[in-house]
Amino acid sequence: MSRTAALLLSAACLAALPAAAQETSADLYINSALVADVTYGLNCAVEITGSIDAPDTDRGAVDVFDIPPELTPIGQVVPALMGLGFGVRARAADGVTISNATFEVFHPPFPGRGTASQSWRATYSDDAHSTHLYRFDFPYEAVTGTWVMQASVEGELLYRIPFTVIPPEDYPGARELCDPAGLLSLAPAPHKPG
Repeated sequence: MSRTAALLLSAACLAALPAAAQETSADLYINSALVADVTYGLNCAVEITGSIDAPDTDRGAVDVFDIPPELTPIGQVVPALMGLGFGVRARAADGVTISNATFEVFHPPFPGRGTASQSWRATYSDDAHSTHLYRFDFPYEAVTGTWVMQASVEGELLYRIPFTVIPPEDYPGARELCDPAGLLSLAPAPHKPG
């Protein structure tokens, strides 16, 4: 499949999604005075190299990676598939360094656990991108509904990116997204929104 065909398939998949699932962009916010090159999307493969303590998360730790994962920008709608990740990549605006920021994920409560928000520390510099990714590792995590990823420092919002997680059967081509020849492997490189 050509890159053009992949783009057309991507647009067709998004057009086929329920209207309510396409409306999440209304709440999108980017503080361009503090952050730049904000991209968001889906990810199938990331090589985990370790973990760090994150007491304000469901598992008490977050995975880390040496090579930042690519995010394929095919929208803010996410099928609830095991192993699929989605997230945000950003760098600080020119001349800005942000240390001790908080990255937060808000989501519907996990069944049997009650967890509805998670957070961990983040830093942003103007010479490198920071990528924060959430991956469905356990069935209880794959809850449908509105998920919001945001970062803030000292009470000031850096960005807020809402996602709509839907059942895989409601997302055309969901089962093929992470196949080697699937949509995510053919989509274009991340771009700067707006």
